[in-house]
Amino acid sequence: MNANTEADLSCRTLYPIVLLHGIGYRDDMLMLNAWGRISKTLEAAGARVFQGGLDAWNSHENSALALKPNIEQVLTETGSVKVNIIAHSKGGLEARYLISKLDMADKVASLTTVCTPHHGSAVADLVAGDIPDTQNLLSINFFKRLMQRLGFGAMDILARITGDKSPQAGMAIRQLTHKYLAEFNQQVPDMPGVYYQSYGTLMRRAIDDPVFAATHVLLKRTEGDNDGMVSTLSCQWGRFRGLIGEGNPDHGLSHGDLVDYRGVLLTHFNVPAVYLDIVKDLKQQGF
Repeated sequence: MNANTEADLSCRTLYPIVLLHGIGYRDDMLMLNAWGRISKTLEAAGARVFQGGLDAWNSHENSALALKPNIEQVLTETGSVKVNIIAHSKGGLEARYLISKLDMADKVASLTTVCTPHHGSAVADLVAGDIPDTQNLLSINFFKRLMQRLGFGAMDILARITGDKSPQAGMAIRQLTHKYLAEFNQQVPDMPGVYYQSYGTLMRRAIDDPVFAATHVLLKRTEGDNDGMVSTLSCQWGRFRGLIGEGNPDHGLSHGDLVDYRGVLLTHFNVPAVYLDIVKDLKQQGF
């Protein structure tokens, strides 16, 4: 292996980087890589990058329990005493649970969350919530619950096909609702000694990303500016570092864009470069 030059070590942080994906992804998916070009871009700049190995559809508790030994393995492999976690979407909530509830505060130097719904999402409320029975039409909620069970069951089957051993799609979505996360935030406090920071993004118009167009419109009406899944207020936790790509008045970025899911097809913004800046900043802060 060739020695890295000074420029190549711009992302060689004191502690290794662990990337945590969000809902619906796996690190080992062949057709849909959880982090696009981001991992290789960071490694080329000297970062030691590891994947969290989370399931695509599981509860915060189960995901955190599975994540703990994976991080301990990273520490053993690298000889480091701590890690820096960078988490997208739901992964940020699982990292918070890991740190606060599984005695891992002394093993995590920093947690950076990107587009994480810390305060919930109306999209999850819609999918997981019951229709108010304002006219005493009990059959409405019956059929709503029936469709939820069928839908969540189908998602669990798909998750098993892609690698999840015990998927809980219904639980995973319910744990992203406003109601659930209000209680979660009370019970899962930040831990002293861990640096918490957050980033978000926003779509300017529905056509910024057709995949998230419908949910963008829904959230715009209910929560204001958003990335198609998470509002610009819900993504804020710890030290809020701002909205990625906010300076472009013509084009926005979606929730999926921040894991580089469109890759080179996204012509107006260099997503991997964002993570270079994030990791360089962590290095400058001594992490």
